[in-house]
Amino acid sequence: MSIINDLKTQLRGSYRSVVILLIINISAFLLANILIHLSGMSKVSAAEFIATTLCVPGKFSEFITHFWTLFTYMFLHVDIWHLISNMLWLWFLGRVFSDLIGSKKLMFVYIMGGLAGGVTYLITSAAIVPLQYSVLLGASGSVMAIVVAAAVVAPDYKVYPFGIPLALKWLALISFILTTVLDLSVNTGGKAAHVGGAVFGLLYAYSLKSGNFLSGIFSGKSHLKVAHSRLKDEDYNAHNVSIRKRIDEILDKISRSGYDSLTRDEKDFLKRNHDKF
Repeated sequence: MSIINDLKTQLRGSYRSVVILLIINISAFLLANILIHLSGMSKVSAAEFIATTLCVPGKFSEFITHFWTLFTYMFLHVDIWHLISNMLWLWFLGRVFSDLIGSKKLMFVYIMGGLAGGVTYLITSAAIVPLQYSVLLGASGSVMAIVVAAAVVAPDYKVYPFGIPLALKWLALISFILTTVLDLSVNTGGKAAHVGGAVFGLLYAYSLKSGNFLSGIFSGKSHLKVAHSRLKDEDYNAHNVSIRKRIDEILDKISRSGYDSLTRDEKDFLKRNHDKF
């Protein structure tokens, strides 16, 4: 019951969007594998069915008749390690994004980053013939958009991967180089999606910081013109509300289980924001 209660708490908290995205991705993975098992299809036939139904095809002529794949692919993984890798990045950097920019905007950046990654893949496959015989799946492009956006908004924000203090800008740069730039001959289509997601994350973050007309579009608002000072105030207030909610969650955890039950990230978060409680 404690796991269910913790999940309910997370769904009501400042990391709600992160948890929802994790649930969707993991559920899609489990559902796909369960259906494959129950269908009695061979693994090869099942993989072909998933690829042609839910993944973005490399050929544009096939994509036209399967346009919905531009949305479904970003929630789909068939390899367990691919899923684990993307979900760990989403959980770690998605919480950072929520603290810095806001949980509500995380879902928007995830989806738009995924769409940008899918479009970049289609453009790349049109130029590179062998890619036309491949398909695109996975949350990597979406996660890359989240990582880059957070790094541009707060480049010197400290994170602690493996307990090592590192500025967010360096973590984003290292992850982009390791997953995208190195050896472009391997997983070329996936790396093209990384580039598309990164570009969207970059544009989104700069639009928020500068308060230009794109910020209205990228925030999902109907108006195109947003006053610079108003945007700054709204982002500042949203950021403070997000921090306040996160502090309350941690304090509730301390009251239930004691300070020693906190993770390293939670203790560091309290230290960074001690002036707010």
